[in-house]
Amino acid sequence: MDTKEKIGYALLEKIKKKPLSKITIQEIVKEANVSKQTFYNYFVDKEALIQYIYVHFIIPDFDETVFPVSFFQSYLRSLKQMKKYGSFMKQALMIEGQNSLRSYISTHCETFDLAYHRYLYGKELNETLRLSTIYHASASSAMTFSWILGGFQGKEEELAKLVCQMRRLGMDALCQKQDPYQVDD
Repeated sequence: MDTKEKIGYALLEKIKKKPLSKITIQEIVKEANVSKQTFYNYFVDKEALIQYIYVHFIIPDFDETVFPVSFFQSYLRSLKQMKKYGSFMKQALMIEGQNSLRSYISTHCETFDLAYHRYLYGKELNETLRLSTIYHASASSAMTFSWILGGFQGKEEELAKLVCQMRRLGMDALCQKQDPYQVDD
């Protein structure tokens, strides 16, 4: 395990005993058995650590440079990880502000989806596909936030299918080359 992971797991361990909003960097470094300077060598602040945990522990399939073979399977894996780290996700989404996880997820989803669709359909997206992509990224984020904050009501598979079906319906005419939102049964 590298130092960044160690610090990430330390925060996840602290959440079991104390609310995320109340955990200090001092408590995180003590749990990780690293110095404050080591923490700051890797992270600007606690919000950057929260984003790191989300990207590396929860959604590793959604990297803007390597795209998933099956969007459905990758999204389903991510939903399962969100549920596994449910307390972290709920508490992190409740923190508001410019560098909040909620803001980060919304931006990341839009950026990822635009890159993914450029990969699928060519380097330049026409305006209709670009706007449709942004719309579906926002809708997917909102549905996911609602699922998490609502206590993970419904199965991960159901939400993954619903999101893929809604994207497919909304983009059907635009996605002539291939169907990236095919639900794997």
